[in-house]
Amino acid sequence: MHDGPVCKSSGGVYQAERSRVSPFLVMVIGCLSQLFFTETLLAETTENRGQSALTISGPVRYFPPPEIEGGWRSLLPENGIPNKKQKQSIRKKCGIDWDELRTVWEFTRQAGGNSGFLVIRHGYIVGEWYQGCDRTTHWDIYSSAKSYTSTAYGVLLGDSRDGKLPRERQFDLETKVFTKNFLPEALPLSDPRKAQITLRHLLTMTAGFAEVRLPTTAPLEWALGKTPGSPMKHLAADPGSKFFYSNATAAHLVLLFHRLAGRDLFPYMKQRVFDPIGMQTVRWKTVGGHGHLGPYSTGYSGLVTTARDHARFCHLALHRGNWSGCQLVPQQYFDLAWQGTTANPQYGAMWWVYRLPDLVTWTRGARKNNGYIVPSRDLIFIRVGNATAQHFPENFEMDLAKKVINTIRN
Repeated sequence: MHDGPVCKSSGGVYQAERSRVSPFLVMVIGCLSQLFFTETLLAETTENRGQSALTISGPVRYFPPPEIEGGWRSLLPENGIPNKKQKQSIRKKCGIDWDELRTVWEFTRQAGGNSGFLVIRHGYIVGEWYQGCDRTTHWDIYSSAKSYTSTAYGVLLGDSRDGKLPRERQFDLETKVFTKNFLPEALPLSDPRKAQITLRHLLTMTAGFAEVRLPTTAPLEWALGKTPGSPMKHLAADPGSKFFYSNATAAHLVLLFHRLAGRDLFPYMKQRVFDPIGMQTVRWKTVGGHGHLGPYSTGYSGLVTTARDHARFCHLALHRGNWSGCQLVPQQYFDLAWQGTTANPQYGAMWWVYRLPDLVTWTRGARKNNGYIVPSRDLIFIRVGNATAQHFPENFEMDLAKKVINTIRN
């Protein structure tokens, strides 16, 4: 499913960008002095990380300017399929068999509906296809938004660690959050076990909240167990003991973030992540309000962007939070985010994680609106679309990852 224009006609964003120095250029200039130090630090950190290392293989790092300033570099022709010489260039520079990659596109679009498929290796677009849409189409990427919420917490955790938050709002992963200081809306507790829930439990979906769809009216109060008949009054399991993929869990993170950061997820991410990486076509639907708690950025869904801009977010993650020499997200966050738990080895901190045997970590949204990262191959790929789940073959997502990786010839 895709929505109408986000930037081109809302608030004169493009016009405003032309009236001042590009935020991307300002960020690059401000960060160049960090580049050598950061590269050295990343190399040393990766060397010492052992099995948890997520190294990036390939040429020197590349970071694309915003789309309105040229965007991603591409090895594809502006229109049509690449000719023999262009295919050879794709093979030589990126090790990708383009003809084989095209068969993967045929695999991705078999579910029908509108869809898109974008593949980037070594910072080059090597494959990009759309059916019933184009590169500017805006997509609700559904639960892929959870990885954005988790990343916002990664940035905020770094601020807390560095003493940049007021003392009363400082926290870490083991902070118990169902308290007057952090989640006063949850008091009095409807289940005494909630007092043991930590931030780590919420981020890894092990807090004990069951998998139940949130209502459209008073969803945040419902998640807190404060509405009549809410199944969230009582936990389905002790904190830390079991994995439940639960939007109610993520709803608590929405409220908690506003308390810790002093502002909503979207403006925070716009300043700290979206603007610095040139992610300009993005908005976040809201939840709540209308006389109830909120409205706040949904947190567990509702992030609307393009395939190319979602790729920017994945490119930032591929580089463990570093963008053009600026450490926007602490590197340590990805050790948490991309490490499964005992309760679910395939789920980290709101990122899915598999080994095929290459480590593949991905944002996962309804209707297969996913963003995949393969650090060892310096590879990211995005699949967007509006076909519903029943139209896809079993194991579609992992088969897709295997097929893309298998197009690499060196």
